[in-house]
Amino acid sequence: MSQRRRLEVLALILAVYAGLAVATSLRVYIWENEAWFASPAVTLDQKGYLGTTILESKGTWMDGIERRTYWVPPVHLLVQAAWYQLFGFSLFSLRSISILAGAAALLGWYVVVSNLSENRTVALLAVGFIATDSHFITYASLGRPDMLCAALGSLAFAAYLDYRNRSLLTAILCAHGLAAASCLTHPCGLLYAAGLVLLMVYFDRRRLRWLDFAGAAMPYLAGLAAWSVYILQAPSQFVHQFTGNISGIASEFTSSSRFSDLASPLRALKREFFLRYGSNFGWYQTGFAIRAPLFVLLVYSLAVAAALFAPRIRNHSGYRALLLLGSLDFVVMALFDGLKGSAYLVHTLPLCASLLAICIHVWTTAWTKPFARIPLAAILTVFGGVQFGTILHDLLDQPQRQDYQAALDFLRRAKAPGQIIAAGEFAFDLGFDSGLVDDPRLGYFSGRRPSFIVASSIYRGWFERSAVLYPDIHRYLVQLLDHDYRVAFHNSSYTVYVTLHQISNHGRG
Repeated sequence: MSQRRRLEVLALILAVYAGLAVATSLRVYIWENEAWFASPAVTLDQKGYLGTTILESKGTWMDGIERRTYWVPPVHLLVQAAWYQLFGFSLFSLRSISILAGAAALLGWYVVVSNLSENRTVALLAVGFIATDSHFITYASLGRPDMLCAALGSLAFAAYLDYRNRSLLTAILCAHGLAAASCLTHPCGLLYAAGLVLLMVYFDRRRLRWLDFAGAAMPYLAGLAAWSVYILQAPSQFVHQFTGNISGIASEFTSSSRFSDLASPLRALKREFFLRYGSNFGWYQTGFAIRAPLFVLLVYSLAVAAALFAPRIRNHSGYRALLLLGSLDFVVMALFDGLKGSAYLVHTLPLCASLLAICIHVWTTAWTKPFARIPLAAILTVFGGVQFGTILHDLLDQPQRQDYQAALDFLRRAKAPGQIIAAGEFAFDLGFDSGLVDDPRLGYFSGRRPSFIVASSIYRGWFERSAVLYPDIHRYLVQLLDHDYRVAFHNSSYTVYVTLHQISNHGRG
């Protein structure tokens, strides 16, 4: 394939990706934590400080969050603030950062696979699989930091592999600079930092000098130094918020904790596959449309297994590097993320897609007879159909977005005041400066008693968990909702509670 044709194919892949990501971003329901990530950047733009104003902090590990945001690393927040200065703030503006980051990640993986496989056709095939993966599209369409973290990390791999034979020190400085930025975007950036060290040792252990290790450390030290200037404004708040985010949210909303699998490594590996991958591909669901993505998981799993056991792949230097990176990511996330969140798939599915592309290349070059390629063509046809079908299904079937719109319409008809307790996503329509507070404790610590409370399914989960974790708060919630409020609106995603005083006023009106 000529260079011009490769560029045309790559441009087509990026165009297809962009169309799918933009369409999904306009349709997919609003995640509550998108508002949490947006709030500090909006506050920085409007008021000059990095405060998360929509979360209630009193009595919680979020001490001081309304003035200083320490619960997440700063890069995604600062990128948002700069982006809003250029293009204004909106939900799509927030999500467009992830869309562009996804495109950068695709380019990064193209360079990575090109270098490791020494075959740009394999790289194009890998990028094509990544660009049309339904999970990759989903997280490229959400206002979370995951895709920006993945983009910086994949570009770090690309920079190292592309420059290492020209100038090793330059490759190390550039690559670890990008990896450091990835770490300061999301803690999953550590996967890329560790992966870079693995690549350095794997490819260049005989060339490495102490100066190279010093160069690798410099970007992380510089990044931590810059962040420390902000941290030192309120170090105790940083400790409470950052450690609270690691363990607090995990234990409050689920029965698992971040590091719950460290005690049982074998169980951790099993849970990693069946919960992070199996559950997100439909293992525990019912209905053909929702379970169809299991075929994609099966193909990915077979490709990884084939890469591990096929000597032609396992003994190839570049392919083995991908296997080592994938093994590192799988084991680290199995042991250190007991929550098994779906968002972290953006860091591992590109590796699965790359190994699938490699397996196809090896298969088609080894089996030259046309009839031997027929089963592969059939599998890939179904594979692509399931991926596009899943994306189309998600575009057309958005019950949570419909539930959100119905609850929002009710609040507007009821002329609900801005100062309410509500799930954070309502800030995108009611305003981040409206006085809305996201507080599943319903004013237990703050004493806030608004006329309206909008509880999401996440709130309901918190209410149930509070019976075990916080019995005093649970009794307060039950008494408050039973005696002082009544249900005025309900659907499968939201329940709107209104004070008895508000109901009596409407009745007199």
